[in-house]
Amino acid sequence: MPSQFNNMPEIIETNQLFCFEGSEKKMEIDFRPIGGGDPETIDVNGGLRQYNREFWSDVVAILNGTILLADPQEKFDAYLISESSLFVYNDRVIILTCGTTLLLKTLPAIMKAGADVGLEVCWFQYSRKNFLFPEQQSFPHTSFDQEVHFLQEHFPTGRPFIMGPLSSDHWYLFVADFIRRETPDGSRKIVDRDQMLNIYMYGIDPQVAQYFMKADPLIIPSIFEDFSGDSNVEKEQTKELGNQSEFCATGDEASDRSGISALLEHDGKVIHSHLFEPCGYSMNGQAADGSAYWTIHITPEAHCSYASFETNFSCDSYHHLIARVLEVFRPAKFTTVEHVDADSRIGISGPVCPASLDGYDLAGRTFNEFGTKDYVVQMCNYMSKTASYVPPPPPLLRAPPLHKSDSGEWSK
Repeated sequence: MPSQFNNMPEIIETNQLFCFEGSEKKMEIDFRPIGGGDPETIDVNGGLRQYNREFWSDVVAILNGTILLADPQEKFDAYLISESSLFVYNDRVIILTCGTTLLLKTLPAIMKAGADVGLEVCWFQYSRKNFLFPEQQSFPHTSFDQEVHFLQEHFPTGRPFIMGPLSSDHWYLFVADFIRRETPDGSRKIVDRDQMLNIYMYGIDPQVAQYFMKADPLIIPSIFEDFSGDSNVEKEQTKELGNQSEFCATGDEASDRSGISALLEHDGKVIHSHLFEPCGYSMNGQAADGSAYWTIHITPEAHCSYASFETNFSCDSYHHLIARVLEVFRPAKFTTVEHVDADSRIGISGPVCPASLDGYDLAGRTFNEFGTKDYVVQMCNYMSKTASYVPPPPPLLRAPPLHKSDSGEWSK
């Protein structure tokens, strides 16, 4: 995640905390040949993969982002962007963006791109966690009602859902489903084989957060902020941090030293990673011989620390993987969302149920079935048994910027 610290002396002088919205907005748009054709007839390198990096750069620019890194895999093209990630398969686009990006504004361009290569939308999903700083968002993301109104102009039959308690952690979902699941004789076609895991983590362990900051003495205190007002506590924490020298210089180093590189063990590897200046981290990975992706994005500053993990890797259960992710980040609280199609490996293996995780209590579970049990979504909230989550303070408006003179002095 790119850092919000664009003018460090200004922050130091005004003692303001500029809060970054780490939680991502996400769209998945699945296509089929126009007229209701079978997506499996699309060539693995055809369909949407016919578009090059320059085209997708123009799409990402619509949401106010840029492409940083790009790598083709066996079945998809992976793009690391300045505000998270983009994955392009022959028959679908998956894009997630953080901060104040205008993700939904890219929808018309992506739909047109599909139509221009003979494809139509067969399934659409937009989702996100509740924002920490909703007042920072712009149209069409100032509220879920506004997002729904925008989306129903494109998908009038789409349906909105809210999973989880509105008074705490909840998850918004909008789905438009045009998949034909019945054959002419009335039997059910096997078309729903996908599964997806999202983990949204808040209050990550400061000892972990330091891996995702460059060793700039001006920002060392930002991951060990003490909200009690005791400056001595912060000084001791900063001193301890400096002595440990756990900062990393590159994304690859942060991936290895934090344990991210080994998260999927022998089933996957990191494609590319990026350590932002002066702090923040993003990576894309591939699994299952290039057919599945996994991605992580991190905002390490203590007053708004956040990390996310997402994958469409196919396995019989995500519980072991969830536990491995928690071992890396050790968050104070987190939310999991599992999207499970009926004919996926998890869908076949048994009922979707909450993970039992050492050191965490299940605070709530919401479960929803779609269609005639064509797919289900489970959303769970967890709280640490030992670490307390401290909500971020309200974001402050930016003061007039400081300017650096030729002599090196800063002034308004």
